[in-house]
Amino acid sequence: MTSGIDCLLEGLGLITKPGLRRYVVIPLLINIVLLTLAAIWGVSKYSAWTAAISSYLPSWLEFLSSVISLIAALLVVVVVLYLFTIVASIIAAPFNAVLSEKVEERLTGRPPISESALHVLVVRAFWREISKVFYYLKLLLILVVITLIPGINIVSPALWLAFGAWMLAVEYCDYAADNNEVPLKELRRRLGRNRAQALAFGILAYLMLAIPLLNLVLIPAAVAGGTVFWVRRLAPLAEGD
Repeated sequence: MTSGIDCLLEGLGLITKPGLRRYVVIPLLINIVLLTLAAIWGVSKYSAWTAAISSYLPSWLEFLSSVISLIAALLVVVVVLYLFTIVASIIAAPFNAVLSEKVEERLTGRPPISESALHVLVVRAFWREISKVFYYLKLLLILVVITLIPGINIVSPALWLAFGAWMLAVEYCDYAADNNEVPLKELRRRLGRNRAQALAFGILAYLMLAIPLLNLVLIPAAVAGGTVFWVRRLAPLAEGD
C-alpha cells in the first residue's frame, strides 16, 4: 500500500501534469504573495523578539546572546510557517477544493462534478477551513499548556513536531474528504487508523515548507498528495471500521 511519503511525492508530480496545471496557478500566486508578506513580517519582528528573550536573562548570562539569537530566529521561522499555512489555506480553500476534485477525478476516473455542484463544493470548502482552524487552536492551546509545565515540557519539542505534522496531514487530506461529504471527525478517525503514515506525510510536508522555492508549491502539491492519500488509504475505510 502507498506510504504517506509516496502520496506526497506523487502529488508533487501530479500538479505538473497537463489538465491539472491550470488549477495550480491561483493557489501558487496566493502562496507567493502570502509567503513574501509573512517573511517580511517575521524579519521585522526578529530584533524585537531577540531583545524580549534577552531581557529575561541576568547579566552574567550575556555570553548566551548568540544562542538567544538562534532561538529567536527559530521562533520567527516556526511562527511564520504556521501563520502562512493557516492563512494561505483559508484564502486558497475554494481553489484547493477544486484542485482536489480534479486530482481525484484523474485517479479514479469518476465523472467530473457538475457546475452547480462545484459551486456548493467551493462555498462548503471555505467554511470547512474555518472549522479546522478551531480544531488546530484547541490542540495548540493544549500544547502551549504542556510546554509551560516544568518537567512535563521536556517532551514538548517532539509534541510540537507531531502537532505540525498532524495538522498538515489533516489539512491536506481534508479537501478530498470534504468533497466526498465525509465529516472532519470521521477523517481524523481514519487518519488515526493510519497514524504513522499520516505523520510521515505531515513531516515531509513540514520539511518542504521550510525549503525556499519548494515551499511555494507546497500547498498545491500537498492538496494533490492528500487526495492521493485519501484515494489510496482513507477512502477504503468504511465509517465505524
